[in-house]
Amino acid sequence: MNPLVLQITLQQWDKSQQSAEHVAARQQLPNRHSIESANVAELFNGRVLLDQHGDNHTVNRIRYQLVDDRFLLIDRFRFDLQKQTVEFKAKLESNVEPVLLATIEQGWIQCRYQWRYRVDESGFIFWRYETVTINAAFVEQLNSQLFLHSPPIQSFPNLV
Repeated sequence: MNPLVLQITLQQWDKSQQSAEHVAARQQLPNRHSIESANVAELFNGRVLLDQHGDNHTVNRIRYQLVDDRFLLIDRFRFDLQKQTVEFKAKLESNVEPVLLATIEQGWIQCRYQWRYRVDESGFIFWRYETVTINAAFVEQLNSQLFLHSPPIQSFPNLV
């Protein structure tokens, strides 16, 4: 079974950073990066390789878990490590079923969404906004230029 390589780019900002200049600056930031092996976390006995980039004002904002030794749940996604599929859940409610996005047999896919959530920090309550980009591929051998040498076979730019 080929390991799943996930590259997550997280951009976070608050209400004071919503000007046209701030938006333009965020749009200039890359959402694909070279994979440096020193920064890659091996999860679940090497079945998942996780490469994270960008802002993370909320420590451990991206959470993940392995269910039934087969399904990786990460943020709003469910990756089937056996069937090499990815599903997305638009609402984090138990009665909402995830939607199949793609089967990743060759190449890689890019998923992107924006979200906001309430933050209570140092006695202040405010909204934190974010753009999450997840690049995903199942590979036999890790290549540092995996997400840079070719475009994604499928792209999902506005999931929420």
